[in-house]
Amino acid sequence: MSHDHLVERLNQLHHQFAEPHALLLADRSHLLFGAHTDKLFPAASLIKLGIAAYIKKRAEADPFQWNRMVELPKTVGGAGVLRFMTEPSWCVRDLVTLMLMVSDNLAANALLKLYGLPTISRWLAEHFPGTQLNRALMQSHVDNDNRITAEATWRLLHDLLTPTQQSADGDWCAQALRHQQNRTKLLLAPTMQAFIGWTAGKTGELPHCEHDAACFAAEGEQLYAVVLTTFNDRREDAMRFNQQVGQLILDDFQQRRDPLL
Repeated sequence: MSHDHLVERLNQLHHQFAEPHALLLADRSHLLFGAHTDKLFPAASLIKLGIAAYIKKRAEADPFQWNRMVELPKTVGGAGVLRFMTEPSWCVRDLVTLMLMVSDNLAANALLKLYGLPTISRWLAEHFPGTQLNRALMQSHVDNDNRITAEATWRLLHDLLTPTQQSADGDWCAQALRHQQNRTKLLLAPTMQAFIGWTAGKTGELPHCEHDAACFAAEGEQLYAVVLTTFNDRREDAMRFNQQVGQLILDDFQQRRDPLL
């Protein structure tokens, strides 16, 4: 299925946006458009895709992983709800769900403590090059920030949305991503305009970063988009850039579908 018009529009948008950024469009297996896809950016909460991918892989061999109980570590701020809860221990499945659905930082740190940050970091370096896990969430850093590329982000999101052989246990990540609560960037347009299919995604934010990764799926087709941005002052421009990419993808789905109606 041709996406030539969409690729052309994305290329125009890429050249119009002056801030440092990466932009990627892909289907299930092929890169359709890419700009700076191998450039490392501060990962922000996109690093949680890597944590989830490691746990999903562990659970493929041992489904009991989802039921392991984890005592919460020292509380941290930022995104999430766990720090307001009274239960001291949660199962891995719930922690992964909260980490992906509401970007819970405390859930992510609990999983890093359970499985070991160095262990996950080495696994990611081997299986998802372009993903650098160097620190826990909300931990002070100077030169050891978590980093990620647009291509690694695409491959992680695709992995988490691909069912495993143990489908009863392998879809927890996909379900959480399809119900992500922050839909203000790539997924704003399909959320507001009743997209004909389903969407899934994961966002990331830092004081000078606005990232998003999303899957748009309809009528047997899946398109993946990744936007990574850094900026000095104008966060609204980075947000708008994300939203414009999502709108172009939504328009492309609709325009190719209309002649079939």
